[in-house]
Amino acid sequence: MERQIKWLSIAVTAVAALLLSQGGVAADDKGQFGVRGAGLIPCALYVQERQAKADVYLMTAAWVDGYITATNQYSADTYDMLSFETTELLAAILGEHCKKHPADRVFPVLKGLLAKLHQDRLQQHSNKVEVVVGERKASLYVDVLKRIQARLASAGFYNGKIDADYGQASIEAMKAFQGSIGFKATGFPDQMTLWRLFRQAD
Repeated sequence: MERQIKWLSIAVTAVAALLLSQGGVAADDKGQFGVRGAGLIPCALYVQERQAKADVYLMTAAWVDGYITATNQYSADTYDMLSFETTELLAAILGEHCKKHPADRVFPVLKGLLAKLHQDRLQQHSNKVEVVVGERKASLYVDVLKRIQARLASAGFYNGKIDADYGQASIEAMKAFQGSIGFKATGFPDQMTLWRLFRQAD
């Protein structure tokens, strides 16, 4: 778990750098727009409420989902900004950033994170399939499963077909990858494993 948190921290650092380099997004003629709701919450409050699993945190999680849905709808060539990431993973990354930058507000941090994820967005509709490894299950886009196989192949862990069939060959390849980064070798495509698989070079 310590290794996983370490890599979340690295991701947060990259997001912070991205925030500093971003320009404005057109809204009114000066590039300004109103931010409402949970996006205005300061990081210090977010961290406190997340640790307590309190109402403000739950409201923020719902706001994040709504913001991502709106981004999907109004961004060009975008079906889903999140290829595999769950709201809880984004919440954890936000939390790590907010611990280090308590005066920041939730909206610009999330905006910067989505800008970082933009290159891996799904540009077209993709069906979801259920992946089962032992007693664990995950619902992933077909395109993402192909990307997983392609990444594992390019890293030398997989030599099967790029067909989104997450069978034994894919499981064994994932186990090998997980072992190579110090994770428990389960073969299951969990959130932190996928974050490392797709973002270890970021």
